[in-house]
Amino acid sequence: MQIRLEKFDYIEGQHRYCVLNLSQTLFGEWCVEQTNGPLGEAGGQQRRSYYTSQETALAAAEKHRDRQIKRGFVPIPVQLGLF
Repeated sequence: MQIRLEKFDYIEGQHRYCVLNLSQTLFGEWCVEQTNGPLGEAGGQQRRSYYTSQETALAAAEKHRDRQIKRGFVPIPVQLGLF
């Protein structure tokens, strides 16, 4: 599962993104990867959190998504490349 959120604040000139990625590791754990930073510029942060079950990882990803939406971010449809 991958969710991309973007925020455009024209008054303050801030254009930011946040990507949430939920995947399973080789060892069977679930990883929630959060990547965020300014759009079109260098910099940003990447955080990973590991969970033992898919349900807890999904709940953590949804909680982070809801928190970002409250801060003014908007979900953007992610277009996956062809394999």
